[in-house]
Amino acid sequence: MESQSNEDLDLQPEDGRIGEKRLARGLEDVSYLFLTQTGGEAEKGSQNARPEQAHPQPASPAAPMVLRAAPAISRESLISLLSKNAAVLEEGLRSIDVNVPCDPFGSVDVLLLDSLDQFVIAEVDAAPNDGSLLRGIGHFDWLVRNVPVLRRMYQGRAIDFSAQPRLFLIAPGFSHLLKCAGQRNANPRVCCFGYRTVALPGGMGVYFESA
Repeated sequence: MESQSNEDLDLQPEDGRIGEKRLARGLEDVSYLFLTQTGGEAEKGSQNARPEQAHPQPASPAAPMVLRAAPAISRESLISLLSKNAAVLEEGLRSIDVNVPCDPFGSVDVLLLDSLDQFVIAEVDAAPNDGSLLRGIGHFDWLVRNVPVLRRMYQGRAIDFSAQPRLFLIAPGFSHLLKCAGQRNANPRVCCFGYRTVALPGGMGVYFESA
């Protein structure tokens, strides 16, 4: 009775708590897996045990939206839209005026400046119209011959009057004849932009693309 084995001594911890047995050797190293944990300890243990769960799952791609054609948009609405959102045609493009009179050639629908502060003439049609090219060339000729007038009209603006204006034709479609003539025309340089109207939950959208 006076001599006790090493096992008996291990059953009596130094802090005097009798009956609280230690786990067998080796089980102490993994005992935390079986203990009830709270708060941050449980979360920390879970992250240590399965680190791959710490990475967020990639978001699933949005489902495609089905669109339908909207009613035709009026020429006046297109001019107003482009005067406020000219950059949809080309980065850095902005409107400086609309319906600029060019007697006797009618008026420029939208007069724009590009990123180099050079004039761009926009001719807008609500239907395919081969005459838009001739109309645009007439407006181009008027601008080139009336630079002093333009300087007075837009004084205070940074405009490169030495550069030749470009011509943008905007319509829902273009004939092969017009596109061929536009490609062969070197002065002014001609760019054609087609558009489509799309019905949206909040109204109508207009999509422009180079033609």
